Amino acid sequence: MKTLNPNIVNPAYVQISKKEAATILGMSVSGFDQLRNKDPRCPQGFSHSKAHNAHLFFRLSDVYTYSELRMSEAFPANQAGSTGG
Repeated sequence: MKTLNPNIVNPAYVQISKKEAATILGMSVSGFDQLRNKDPRCPQGFSHSKAHNAHLFFRLSDVYTYSELRMSEAFPANQAGSTGG
């Protein structure tokens, strides 16, 4: 994935693919699809075509905002039931 300089590129005007959005959120594309179906706060994306199989795009700033929301609701690693390494 390309790295964008936020001082030059405004994330509100950057369109990313569903795969890139899933990567930013740290999950698979299928996991991202499931999240989009069950969490109404999750970015739904948009398409440039009315075709049923059209590619979805997401506004980078929406994905960043959603990522911040998920992180703010997350539990610290020592409280999340993780047993570690």
